[in-house]
Amino acid sequence: CGGCCNDESLECVPTEESNITMQIMRIKPHQSQHIGEMSFLQHNKCECRPKKDKARQENPCGPCSERRKHLFVQDPQTCKCSCKNTDSRCKARQLELNERTCRCDKPRR
Repeated sequence: CGGCCNDESLECVPTEESNITMQIMRIKPHQSQHIGEMSFLQHNKCECRPKKDKARQENPCGPCSERRKHLFVQDPQTCKCSCKNTDSRCKARQLELNERTCRCDKPRR
């Protein structure tokens, strides 16, 4: 969300979000290029709401994981955690998604 609200005491905040995965072209100049996937948090709906105290606003949710926080994305409204990695991204590397750790692991035999 972005933009302005018509009152200084209000701020534009997301009220509905979803994770989207997009295909991107990764280019290493003079080396290689390939298509990869990246996950992003998309704001579907936004509203002007009263500004909150910065201390309370920081993160009312507990962390998804103490270690490897970069592997998770968290919905600030529901505190639900989901993986940034996707099953298809892992499978493209002959790996499988471990939904508990959000890592691409070697398949179990």
